[in-house]
Order: sequence, then structure tokens, then C-alpha cells
Amino acid sequence: MRLIGMSAVAGCVALALSVPAAMATPGADPIATVSPNTVQPGQTVHLTLRNCENPGEGGLAEGSLVGGETTARSPIGITELKAGDDGTLVGTATIENAERGTTETIYLACNSNVDKVVETTVTVTR
Repeated sequence: MRLIGMSAVAGCVALALSVPAAMATPGADPIATVSPNTVQPGQTVHLTLRNCENPGEGGLAEGSLVGGETTARSPIGITELKAGDDGTLVGTATIENAERGTTETIYLACNSNVDKVVETTVTVTR
């Protein structure tokens, strides 16, 4: 799945942060995590994305479109990821529009390589 608006955001992001690129393993695919990975609707989760070629460019995370005539997403809306001190991209999001008792997918990508979208999942408890 290609992240909606990723190309537009990637072009607008300034290299305002000075972040070490040494944390990225050359040629390695990005690795995404969500914590906690078992949640309830309304709970905040922490997102991380490692191995971006240029972490200073940031990244994005988002859930799937809910459908119909809406731009709502589940389990999270479009969320900006920013580079931490170690070059890992981080962000927080609130679980919304997610059905209890399901496992939902979150898509993440580095702005430096928007074609490499990685997935992680979160389980929404009953």
C-alpha cells in the first residue's frame, strides 16, 4: 500500500534536524514497531521506524482508509514521524475508528524512500 500524500510531504520536509545517519544499516529495509501492541480504542501508541537512509527527512505512519465517502483511517490517522537523537523516527498516535477484537495494520515509510512501506500490527482488545 502506498501512503497517501507521502510524496507531497516528502517534498515539503526541510532538513532542520541534524541526525546521525550512521544508525541506518546500508541496504537494510526499514523496521517498524508499535508499543504497546495490544490496545483499547482511545489509547495512545508509540511508533518507531528504524533504518531510514536520511532520518532527518522524517516519515509518515497511517492506518487503512475506513471507506465510503470519508478520509477517516483505522486504527490511526496520518501521523508525522520525526527523527530522534539516534536517527530512529518516532511518533505517537491515538487508536481511533478501530473495531474491538480485531488486529489492525499500520503502514510506515521514511520520507527518504516513500516506495518502501513497512507494516506493523496492533490488536484492539474487546
